Amino acid sequence: MKMKLGVLAVTAFASASAMAQSSVTLYGIISNGLGYVSNQGGHTNWTMISGANQNNRLGFKLNEDLGGGLSAVGTLENGFDSNSGKLGQGGRMFGRQAFVGLSSPTYGRITFGRQYDVLWDYLNRIEPQAMGPGLGVSVGSNDNIEGNFRYSNSVKYTSPVWGGFGFESLYAFSNKAGSFQQNRAFSAGVNFDARMQRYSLVYVEIDHPGTANPGGAVSDDYAGAPFQLFHSSPLSSSVGVRKQRVIAGGAEYSFDRLSLGGIVSDVRYDYLDTTSLHLDNLSLVGVYKFTPALFASAAYLYTHGTYGGLDSNPHWNQGQLSLDYFLSKRTDIFAYANYIRASGSRATAVLFLSSPSSTKEQAAVVAGIRHKF
Repeated sequence: MKMKLGVLAVTAFASASAMAQSSVTLYGIISNGLGYVSNQGGHTNWTMISGANQNNRLGFKLNEDLGGGLSAVGTLENGFDSNSGKLGQGGRMFGRQAFVGLSSPTYGRITFGRQYDVLWDYLNRIEPQAMGPGLGVSVGSNDNIEGNFRYSNSVKYTSPVWGGFGFESLYAFSNKAGSFQQNRAFSAGVNFDARMQRYSLVYVEIDHPGTANPGGAVSDDYAGAPFQLFHSSPLSSSVGVRKQRVIAGGAEYSFDRLSLGGIVSDVRYDYLDTTSLHLDNLSLVGVYKFTPALFASAAYLYTHGTYGGLDSNPHWNQGQLSLDYFLSKRTDIFAYANYIRASGSRATAVLFLSSPSSTKEQAAVVAGIRHKF
């Protein structure tokens, strides 16, 4: 009798597991390149560049069918340096993404944890650095479309898609008692996808970001890399941002062999010492497919800045050219060149992933390999 009950229990458990249809997917990217940079602090440099085509990552996607169209979903994803093996994102184990939630084709998806904002979800794929590939981002990563910092303590809702139309919103908590506004963030956007063309409009607002409240929405990764030029006051590097706001729109078009993408963004920094900075960014990128395996691209980026509280109106021009050849569906080799020229006072020439030039110009040439799994 006990044996029969045991068999029945095992059979019932196996049936329930089969009905649940749980899955865990392991995935990742390893990319590395050799680069030449014309000027870093007054010196030329030959350097190995981790994540030269796309940032390295190792991740797990989780999905469990709960029945009635409802699923439990989750993602754990880390970043790492392919030259040293170190974890990225300030040494976080899952610093790129770490969230769990529920998803329904009828009601949409809600997730909780460390996540990208709507800028990244809707616009990253048509930024020159991603579509190219290359180093083409807004100077100083000022609109963060490429997602250099993520949002901890965040709740994100993604709507279903109705006739190509959808929307997203995200709120990231400060997690600080008595100072609810210190290091919180809000993001919302709409997207329309009509197969061969797509349009997006996004708004982001961040209050008091940085390490003053390290348990808030964005902290050490906001203060991080040397190419992030505008995360402190122009008068003092010890004075941080009171509020950052971004409004950005983008469009992409696909033809038989040609793909085009464009983004405009309006970025405003208000600093704690009452100074401010207004930046307008434009990026245009085109990719031409010579064969199913060989792609070439060209991009142009422009940024104009206006400071409040001091007399300075800098601007920057950038260019990018690239080639990408796929040896297989998972492995490609690439080469690209980027150039930036800064004009006006307080205008620093610095390319994405680099450190500033001692002159008003900087150029980089990079070649490498990427593997996806």
